[in-house]
Amino acid sequence: LAASRSRRTRKDKNGRLAALNKLKELKSTGQRIKYEVSEIENVYDEINEGDYSEKVQQRLEDDWIVDDGGGDYVEDGREMFDEDFDAPEKGKSASTSTRQSKSQNKKKIKVVKSSDIKNLLLSSGAKKKVEKNVDLSNDELLGDILQEINTQTNDPLSVPRAPVVLRKKKKLKSVNMTGQFLSALPVPTLPSSDTTHEDPTTPPAKRCRLDLDNQHDALNQSIKPNEDAINDIMADFEEELGPENVPAETKPTIAKKSSSKPSENFLNQLTSLGWETVKGSASEPPPVEINVDSSNLPNVTNTEGDKVFRFYWLDAHEDQYKQPGVVYLFGKVFVESAKGYVSCCVTVKNVERKIFVLPRSVVSVRNCNRATSEEVTPEAVYQEFDSDVATNYRIMKFKTKIVEKKYAFGEREIPHQSQYLQISYPADHSALPSDLSGDTFQCIFGTNQSPLEALLIDRKMKGPCWIDIQRPQLNKSSVSWCKVEVNVASMSDLSVAESLDPPPLTVLSLSIKTIPNLTTHQNEVVGIAGLVHTAFPIDKCAPKPAFQSSFCGLSKPSDCIFPYDFRDAIKRRGLNVDVVGTERSLLSWFLAKIFKIDPDIVIGHDVVNFDLDVMLHRITTCKVAHWSRIGRLRKLNIPKTMSGGKFSERAIASGRILCDVKISARELIRCRSYDLGTLTQQVLNKQRKDLPTEQIKNMFMTSDSLLWLVEHILLDASFILDCCCELNALPLALQITNIAGNVLSRTLMGGRSERNEFLLLHAFNERDFILPDKYKRKRTDNLLDPNRTRSKITGWYSIGRPRKKAAYEGGLVLDPKRGFYDKFILLLDFNSLYPSIIQEYNICFTTLDLNPEKEEEVESYIPDVPETGLEPGVLPTEIRKLVERRRKVKQLMKASGLSKEQYIQYDIRQKALKLTANSMYGCLGFTNSRFYAKPLAALVTRQGREILLHTKELVQKMGLDVIYGDTDSIMINTNSGDLENAFKLGNQVKAEVNKLYKLLEIDIDGVYKSLLLLKKKKYAALSVQKAPDGSYTTVKELKGLDIVRRDWCDLAKLAGNYAVEQILSDEPRENIVERIHQNLQEIGEKIRRNDFDLEKFEIRKELTKDPHLYPGKDNLPHVRVALRVNSTMSKRMKSGDIVSYIICQDGSSEAATHRAYTIDEVKSKDELSVDEEYYMAQQIHPVVTRLCDPIDGTDAAMIAQCLGLDPSGFKRSHNEEEDEEDRLMSVQATEEEKFSQCSKLIFVCPQTKKEIALDQGVFAETVPTPCGENDASKVVHFFTSLQNQLTKAIRGDIHRYYQGWLVCEDPACGHRTRTLPVLAERNGVLCSACFKAVLKPEVSYQSLYHQLCYYKLQFDVEYAMKKYKQTSSKYQTSIVAAVKVAEYRGHYKTLSDVVDFYLNQSGYNEVSLPRLF
Repeated sequence: LAASRSRRTRKDKNGRLAALNKLKELKSTGQRIKYEVSEIENVYDEINEGDYSEKVQQRLEDDWIVDDGGGDYVEDGREMFDEDFDAPEKGKSASTSTRQSKSQNKKKIKVVKSSDIKNLLLSSGAKKKVEKNVDLSNDELLGDILQEINTQTNDPLSVPRAPVVLRKKKKLKSVNMTGQFLSALPVPTLPSSDTTHEDPTTPPAKRCRLDLDNQHDALNQSIKPNEDAINDIMADFEEELGPENVPAETKPTIAKKSSSKPSENFLNQLTSLGWETVKGSASEPPPVEINVDSSNLPNVTNTEGDKVFRFYWLDAHEDQYKQPGVVYLFGKVFVESAKGYVSCCVTVKNVERKIFVLPRSVVSVRNCNRATSEEVTPEAVYQEFDSDVATNYRIMKFKTKIVEKKYAFGEREIPHQSQYLQISYPADHSALPSDLSGDTFQCIFGTNQSPLEALLIDRKMKGPCWIDIQRPQLNKSSVSWCKVEVNVASMSDLSVAESLDPPPLTVLSLSIKTIPNLTTHQNEVVGIAGLVHTAFPIDKCAPKPAFQSSFCGLSKPSDCIFPYDFRDAIKRRGLNVDVVGTERSLLSWFLAKIFKIDPDIVIGHDVVNFDLDVMLHRITTCKVAHWSRIGRLRKLNIPKTMSGGKFSERAIASGRILCDVKISARELIRCRSYDLGTLTQQVLNKQRKDLPTEQIKNMFMTSDSLLWLVEHILLDASFILDCCCELNALPLALQITNIAGNVLSRTLMGGRSERNEFLLLHAFNERDFILPDKYKRKRTDNLLDPNRTRSKITGWYSIGRPRKKAAYEGGLVLDPKRGFYDKFILLLDFNSLYPSIIQEYNICFTTLDLNPEKEEEVESYIPDVPETGLEPGVLPTEIRKLVERRRKVKQLMKASGLSKEQYIQYDIRQKALKLTANSMYGCLGFTNSRFYAKPLAALVTRQGREILLHTKELVQKMGLDVIYGDTDSIMINTNSGDLENAFKLGNQVKAEVNKLYKLLEIDIDGVYKSLLLLKKKKYAALSVQKAPDGSYTTVKELKGLDIVRRDWCDLAKLAGNYAVEQILSDEPRENIVERIHQNLQEIGEKIRRNDFDLEKFEIRKELTKDPHLYPGKDNLPHVRVALRVNSTMSKRMKSGDIVSYIICQDGSSEAATHRAYTIDEVKSKDELSVDEEYYMAQQIHPVVTRLCDPIDGTDAAMIAQCLGLDPSGFKRSHNEEEDEEDRLMSVQATEEEKFSQCSKLIFVCPQTKKEIALDQGVFAETVPTPCGENDASKVVHFFTSLQNQLTKAIRGDIHRYYQGWLVCEDPACGHRTRTLPVLAERNGVLCSACFKAVLKPEVSYQSLYHQLCYYKLQFDVEYAMKKYKQTSSKYQTSIVAAVKVAEYRGHYKTLSDVVDFYLNQSGYNEVSLPRLF
């Protein structure tokens, strides 16, 4: 057959050479080149169509090519000149396809003239390579390889591999991928499984191919894209499906189960999470298509009969730099045609800058720095502003008027009341400097007020409320994603409407699942779930159930595929899951969902700092359109990241309120950790199954595990929503915002200072006061700049950062009388002490002069209490309003017949009032607040200290014993075992104290049956509480103890709690001590048997800053763990996060702080094991020792012995002063006690390399210590080596002393450093790691001296002889010992002289009176 093929004829080489020579000859003579073209013979055989078909069929039937099973070359019967590789379409006959192919080939023939040989070569070189479509299902070699991989993973869903049989190749059928996708695009539902999926002999390669095809169809179910979206999706899937476009390392493969044991155990333990139960209670409302007529506004008639546009505003946004003078308000409006509330955006334009110019009393010539006698008139101020200021700053248009204003914020030169020139000009003109002054005006206020603040203060908009808008205008161009858009030409057209109930809102609870990509060091989104409620009441209790519908979108990692039967599994479970093929498609799908749902509030866990930040980074990377649908304001450019590469939540989600459960929980509850699992357990009393990040890829192995992942994402969204509802975060934030008058989204971010600022801004503005400006402090400025200016009252510098802490004394804490009390203890507490002091003494900006008489007294100046009879100040008045409103609400709560929902509403309102009133004092002492006033804050705390001391003296005069006091409370020992008598004494004290004050009130806060008082702010007690039936019960109350702090493991807390329960019980002291010791023994045995779960060993510590910003990263275990976690991309640990770690034995000799690992690392690495000694010595022992310190019958050494530790290593703290008896006992200590901490001398034999501990000297035995099996080898035989090793040991001890290592005396800290901190206490230098204990030398001068004396003792012959005489019964005879000692006496004397040489250099054993005096 090969011989029958026709071939082209080729000219011989000589003919070509002759033609070339002829060409050179003609060129040298200058003659024109003429080509002679001979008649070309036909080089191909001419046959008809039928003969050609027979030849092709004969080639196909004749297996003249050996098939290798994989097929690098396939014979399909075509000639070498065939250019068409397209397969015949379905439904057409082979002959028709052949004719079409022939006709297409004919059309492609191009006649080229002989003179166009260059063009012919160029066109042939630029011809695009025709890409072949490869069908993986026909590649048996690849199928065989994939089947082997599948067999190795033991996949339960795998099918038996079909045997590979060599057979003849048939005619190929190429697949048109684009055509298949377009034909499948209109299908609205997921395709059912075809027979190929059910065929048990389907090779894995074909299953892989079919799975990829299914990924295309999944997108059709989720959204209906427009033409641009179709093009984008087509590009995604063409890149994904084209085998030639897939890199070798990212080609789709069957998800391989990890061979590691943790992965297998994790997958085998997967059980149903119960999503069906959670979902079963939700009823999804029928979908309603909302059509809004954008040409007509839904106006209403107000009480005055005017047509107004009424909407409920929720959120606001401004951009002072790109759009000055423009404020966007977002909220809800009722539309009659839609029969419901829809989203609305109101654009308030032309918000003007409003400044207040203070005229001087006389004209001052600034150039000459002198004042004239000419009085300043308002006209003169206007003229200077018009001629100088407006011209220099290009203010082309402004309005002025004279107003009367007050000022009360402490600047000496500014009068308390004066006339100001109010100037208003457009905000698109530049802002004036805050320190601007002129010849006729002294200063300018209000230069940096933002448009949003001006709008809220001027229109008295206190939080979300109904707004009436006059003269609304339709937007010509869309600026938001809202259904209704309105323009307002002036903010004067806005007015607060009458009080109406808030409209129902659309709430979305969001949960996303990400996996780290270690190549790009970015988190990629693989799953998004959401729960939706379209009629959520924000001012009432949460509805039951809290959601109506759910959705979930799932993508896959680049190196995984979906299980082939995943679609059937979704149908069987009835889950609403949209499956897409790429992350880009998933993000596009999510943005489309957001646009359709249009939520007003988005609830999530860590949604601000992680979820939205990661999502926006991925949207940027994947180049997904319409990123701004996350919020409601249309934006083209993605905002710039802030410091640390994070986005601002206000720039991302403007228009949608973000409720981060993690932030809300930090403000409302106290928790050991604020991760979702801990919050679910503490708030909801439910258990959340944790999913390690490294296990997410393993979820794609089977359909069951992938469905478990879907349930996990949906349940996370459910837990987030339930936590938010249980904490009442939304209604509480709404009440606080309406009280303070700020923006709801900022309240949910936890800005207490901002709330207080806005409350006072509204209050001072209503009373015609000039508002203080908010100073901007640049952190990069030089604090040593001599040209900086400082406000005398606020303490701010015009450049540089402010001080972190207020430089004034805080509350008073009385010294506690430590011990255990088994009589009733009274706890009396002042109700809201600092707010009450402000009211009691009328402390305010308006009632006190904040300027000292002498300027040098500014730093320490504290004003006197205001005189009585003055008009109440703004601060006392606002606090009194809050207190009175709370008192009225609490009265309503006591009314009979209240429903549960009404009671919860009242409780939320009184909590909001209490939080706001108690935080009013904070703005006075917070340096970043514009109302910061150190003199006022110092005056409040001073009065609090005086009140506490006066109360203590009063109680002592009544014959009672005050055992402790802290800021606003005192503890009184009644010395009575009668409860009624204790309450009687408490009421007497209460009545006597309350007589002294008008508004201050003390009350009985608790009665303790027994109390363990350890130190300041640390105690445990049994509190007596009265039950509704009149009986009394006891509740354990812990304050400041180690067992309530998160930086101790649960095992230490378990032991500590047991000790506290025993100590507070009524049992005898002997039984209590015995039980505590027995419990510690059991815990020690269980630890050594590994009976405790790893979770019991987790230590938790909060990051106070980002991990990379810590100066001493290497010595802080939680920082080391956080940095390692961030490097693996499994999480992103940042400031405020709780880091959990376990101290392990990893085979290294490093310090414990360098052996901290996460629990996932411990589970996945076999070489890691829990450091048992560390947890018993550094966790359990310190906690129990501190609790048992006041208890007789036990001490630190006994507790260590119970745990199985060496008791000699646990002594009392060095900072405790020893009494005379202890000093005498230390002098009378025995030899073993004195040298118990000394190191033994280790001798290494030069021959056998054996180490021998010479703890009693070489003379200690009648037969000198042998070095090995050979008795002839004795230690004394290597005398020179022994002398050198002794000298080396002494020098090593001296070297360690001069290294100067300092160690924290607190065994729980164990900080070790050579840097001497500057913080010092009476007992020594304060530890810079824990700030609780002091640093002591690791090798002190005393310990070095004792070590040298110990060496001396080993070679003291006389001492040895006396010792052997006393203990002759232990050895053979004292005579034999004397003979042996006498034999080596000279050697011993030489060794003793070596030690004496270094002892003589020590000054510790010498007391020189002349040197001292």
